[in-house]
Amino acid sequence: MAKSKLIKYNIKNVKYAVKDESGVWGNPIDLAYANSLSLEANFSETKFFGDGEVIAVLTNDKGKTGTLSVINIEHDYEIACGRMMEIEGGFAEIEQISSVEHCLYYEVDAKKDGVPITIKTWMFGCITGKANESYQQTQEDHTVNTYDYPLTVNGVNLKASTGENDYVDANGNTIKVPRKFSYPTDQDYATFGNAVPIPKAKVEI
Repeated sequence: MAKSKLIKYNIKNVKYAVKDESGVWGNPIDLAYANSLSLEANFSETKFFGDGEVIAVLTNDKGKTGTLSVINIEHDYEIACGRMMEIEGGFAEIEQISSVEHCLYYEVDAKKDGVPITIKTWMFGCITGKANESYQQTQEDHTVNTYDYPLTVNGVNLKASTGENDYVDANGNTIKVPRKFSYPTDQDYATFGNAVPIPKAKVEI
């Protein structure tokens, strides 16, 4: 396959989805206007030596960590994540006593072989902490404040092609999926952001 000239930029249309009472992912909800998203691989390797040589490498892939930066803290998202509640007379920030796992959706603009496209992405098994806040006085120019959520992406198990049981490879291993992407040429592209997809293995012919 020939390499493509692909340049990615911008982030937009961030949404989230949490599970309902029956354990099914609910409808995606707009999270906030995005400022930036940074992701780092939470990955390490341990080498084992014998006779002065590397005889095995044990990998430890725990998904990704990073920061989601948004323009405003939205009450609905904070309530869904257990960090805010509606009380008498308004809303209140509350002590977060548990982490609510959810899925995050976002889009990035890109140019592929000179053609502008939008790449859609779902991240699975996400957890965010309380957003960091910083307010600065406006001087000669207006100062725009952003809010940074610490983010962990644990992923979910890849399902078999039927979507019911976990996929197991020839060596008996399950496989974690932290993200799923959709490009304009993919079959489910038009509706990709409308519901949380189930990552499934491709049907073998």
